Amino acid sequence: MTSSFAEIFVAMLLLIMGLSLLVLGIFAAYFGSGKVRTFGIVLGVVGIIVWLITFFARVALNISLTGVIYNGVLYLVSAIIGAVIALLIFLAVLLKT
Repeated sequence: MTSSFAEIFVAMLLLIMGLSLLVLGIFAAYFGSGKVRTFGIVLGVVGIIVWLITFFARVALNISLTGVIYNGVLYLVSAIIGAVIALLIFLAVLLKT
């Protein structure tokens, strides 16, 4: 099952957006008060709904979510490692001058 770039892009976009909304919603609901707490709960629910839509739309998208998640984590970890190495080089150069 081969997926096009657009299908993988849409799946990754929805998965990351859903995860971000869920995490930010939990954070706002836990630390917020009043309207912010309600807003956090709504964000968390919207994040779960986006995940469910992505899960049930995987047939229409013709993709393997396991492969998309695996590749996404792999790319994210490699990007973070690359950014940290670049930051360390920058700091080393900055502190040597």
